[in-house]
Amino acid sequence: MSRLIVKNLPNNVTCESLKEHFSQKGVVTDVQLKYTKKGEFRHFGFVGYQSEEQAKEAIEYFNNTYIRSVRIEVQPCSELGDASKPKSWSKYAPDSSAYKKLHKDELEAKAREEKEARKKKKKEAKFKNKTEEMISEKMKKHKNDPLFLEYLEAHGKDASNILEKLKVSEDSGVEDEGEDNKEGEGEEGGEKEVTAATAEISDLDYLKLKMKPGADEKEKLKELVQQKSKEQEKAKYYTVKISELPYNVKKPELKELFRAYHPTSIRLPPKKKGFAYIGFKTEQNMRQALSKNKSFVGNKQILVKEFKGEGDKEETKEEKRLRWKRQEEALMQEENIGESGRIFARNLAYTVIEEELEQMFSKYGPVTEVTVPVDRNTRQTKGFAHITFLMPEHAVKAHMELDGKILHGRMLHLLPGKAKPSNEGEEGEQEGGQYKQKKAKKQKETATHSYNWNTLFMGQNAVADLIAQNYNTTKEKVLMGDDTAVRLALGETQIVAETREFLEDNGVKLEAFNQAPKHRSKTVLLVKNLPVNTTAAEIRDMFAKHGELGRIVLPPSGVTGIVEFLEPSEARAAFVKLAYTKFKNLPLYLEWAPDDAFTSSSVAAKKSTGDKEDVAENGDSVKKEDKKMEDVEDEEEDEPEPDTTLFIKNLNFSTNEETIKDHFSKCGKISSVTIARKKDPATAGALLSMGYGFVQFYKKKSVDQALKLLQQSLLDGHSLELKRSNKTMAVNVADVRKKTNVEKQTGVKILVRNIPFQATQKEIDQLFRVYGEIKSLRLPKKMVGTGPHRGFCFVEYLSKNDAKRAMKALCQSTHLYGRRLVLEWARGEDTVDDIRKRTADNFLTKEPSHHKRQKATADLEIGDKEEDD
Repeated sequence: MSRLIVKNLPNNVTCESLKEHFSQKGVVTDVQLKYTKKGEFRHFGFVGYQSEEQAKEAIEYFNNTYIRSVRIEVQPCSELGDASKPKSWSKYAPDSSAYKKLHKDELEAKAREEKEARKKKKKEAKFKNKTEEMISEKMKKHKNDPLFLEYLEAHGKDASNILEKLKVSEDSGVEDEGEDNKEGEGEEGGEKEVTAATAEISDLDYLKLKMKPGADEKEKLKELVQQKSKEQEKAKYYTVKISELPYNVKKPELKELFRAYHPTSIRLPPKKKGFAYIGFKTEQNMRQALSKNKSFVGNKQILVKEFKGEGDKEETKEEKRLRWKRQEEALMQEENIGESGRIFARNLAYTVIEEELEQMFSKYGPVTEVTVPVDRNTRQTKGFAHITFLMPEHAVKAHMELDGKILHGRMLHLLPGKAKPSNEGEEGEQEGGQYKQKKAKKQKETATHSYNWNTLFMGQNAVADLIAQNYNTTKEKVLMGDDTAVRLALGETQIVAETREFLEDNGVKLEAFNQAPKHRSKTVLLVKNLPVNTTAAEIRDMFAKHGELGRIVLPPSGVTGIVEFLEPSEARAAFVKLAYTKFKNLPLYLEWAPDDAFTSSSVAAKKSTGDKEDVAENGDSVKKEDKKMEDVEDEEEDEPEPDTTLFIKNLNFSTNEETIKDHFSKCGKISSVTIARKKDPATAGALLSMGYGFVQFYKKKSVDQALKLLQQSLLDGHSLELKRSNKTMAVNVADVRKKTNVEKQTGVKILVRNIPFQATQKEIDQLFRVYGEIKSLRLPKKMVGTGPHRGFCFVEYLSKNDAKRAMKALCQSTHLYGRRLVLEWARGEDTVDDIRKRTADNFLTKEPSHHKRQKATADLEIGDKEEDD
């Protein structure tokens, strides 16, 4: 329990002093002192800590200690609805015996009123029943009388209303006549004439009126009344009432808060605390002062509302009743938690973050979204959050168990969450609109879906502009000629290489973008399809409107950038607002970057001094790391020996590559670990394990040792089945068309897939010949022998270095006729010995059926017995 109750506090203690006193043992998130409605201090309060450990230390340290010569008691606060909570003894608690003794007369009077109200209600119900019986008897008696029916039709009313009216008129006929006479007299008399006797003037004014000679008395009286009304209008103030004020607030603090609106009077009641009245000369100033509602005075949030004076009590009650009625109607129309799965959590401590809330609520079911808004000025959370569950029943369970629980020293209050505002009106307006408007709206709705886009992708239009700019030519000349597609592909390759180098120097892990990410970042956005030569300042101006920014990485080409926010809620708001919006006549493509997109942690606070030194040191460190990586790559260039791959069966679906690597590392050095995966139909971009995989060692003896030691071994509760595999490398099912196999160079031949059908052999030769001398280029045709090729080719270089250079340059993001080329190292041609060995392994290592295995075992046993005989 991180919330404490402190009893027997002295009279002059304040929230600030109590917070300072208890901050010695941890971070204090909440301090509350309890007062009565009249402002009398009840000598106890509550203190909230960030963690339970800090609260326990505070109890041990502060319990039975002294504050200003008064010994205090510090105890854990009981949870809401706790059955073990002790009975209240205070005279202010309605369920205590002291309160009942003190308010004995009030309670008895209230009980008598309730008893009389019940009697009156019974009497009215009894009279109503008798009236209904009498009506039913009359109706039965005269239901067939045509004159009675004609009477009803003439009056246009039913019999019950007529009889009730007759009954009421008989009981109160005399009183009605008296009232009618009075009303008639008033109507005949008309408006009352204002005279000196009836005018609201003082005795002194009356004597002055009589003393003035010449003028008529009526005219003098009229002038005097007008003068009095003007003086009253001048003295009238437009007043606001401020509640929830700190109890030690002074007039100068309130005057400073409302200085911009020119207050004319400030009134603090002397005997009552917690509220004040401020008057303004004009209604406009009063309306402007209402904008201070829910602002802070000290550590307390105040409420500012219009005050209409003591004479308008009936009107105020009516407005309050209407306001409550509107709120009830709004609640009736909203979905409950069981239908929507949304929860609104309030009274949160300012130290709570999204990860803590997600971890707390995800115990009851999968959570799809957690939003904790952040104040733009104070950079603190606003004290509330929105949680959305995937299944509504999980939200109901979380609401039942977590409402009233203590989090960071504060008591959680959970309410049904409101649905996000829909654009039904816009849909109706766009029904007859253009196709582009409907498409843009649909893209905006699906913007939050996950995609695995190519990080280094550049549009053909941007590539042509950059080539023309770099080579001081025109865009028209770049796009003219027979080899335009090859020219654009080579230009894109060059620009991508520069962009790749820039991103890696700025701490971006491009490997994280080459495969489907396991986890998406909540603060880092990938910004695509930017116009050429976009600057970082323009990106910052566009995204800074939605929150505080961290890093902005924008390559020299300016067509792809990475933007980092400091708060997840602000990043989410920017994503929703800016996705597919127009920026310089081009739509912005936004995507959540992988969680490990940066090599270093988030830059939350930038220091103004030492920036240049940091950049220089970072540059040196990057160069050193690059050298280390190059040395490691040179050391690991040794290829694994042949026949060093193990096929693993019966894997647990939750097992990952790291677990398999740790399990098999005791048998020898491992080259690679691969688990066969497939696309998850339920989640876009996610992969599911298929229950088998491959482990490749560097040495053949490691495979033999693994078969001997780890056969039928347990891994994550599953017994592993191991077999030798003829494959040198296993490929994931879902990554075949996305990931380029550039890990190990197996020769000088490259397999190029996803070639557009309009591309010719000559264009492919021109594209690859830039990086070295080509030995052969084979573009397989269709089986018929005529028509286009089959969409892939084999490119063989004369030297290994040329092949490696071409693979490194073209494998990242090279597009030919708008299609991305996918490159991987081709398998070498099989020799006669390899074919014979693979055939023998297929036949000799093939497992017999269960029936044949039993039969073979029986034959072996019989043979052994015959030999013994």
